[in-house]
Amino acid sequence: MKTLLSCTLALACLLAVPSMTLAKGKADKPFNGKVTAVDAAANTITVKNKKEEKTFKAEGSEIKVNGTSGKLSEITTKMRAAVTAQGDKATAIEATSGKKAAAKKNKGEAESVPAS
Repeated sequence: MKTLLSCTLALACLLAVPSMTLAKGKADKPFNGKVTAVDAAANTITVKNKKEEKTFKAEGSEIKVNGTSGKLSEITTKMRAAVTAQGDKATAIEATSGKKAAAKKNKGEAESVPAS
């Protein structure tokens, strides 16, 4: 009886380890979307994509705004964001406004126009 119990317990442990590993891998995938709310006082950011809207706790997360280190208060609504999280706690937030890309594009177009 003890042998059966020990074998069952060992099997349960072996089956639990891969499922924990898969769950962790899923948490590392960023949640991408548009920022709909930022609450610096509550230290939260809300991001919405085509399927759903999620609110993340940003305390202790690495934050980048337009490619450089930043603060949660620098992120505004309508920015694009990629939030890497474990559950509802963000570990990394990368927000972009899209203005830099547009400025680079316009600058390149201006340089390519010949002078008359």
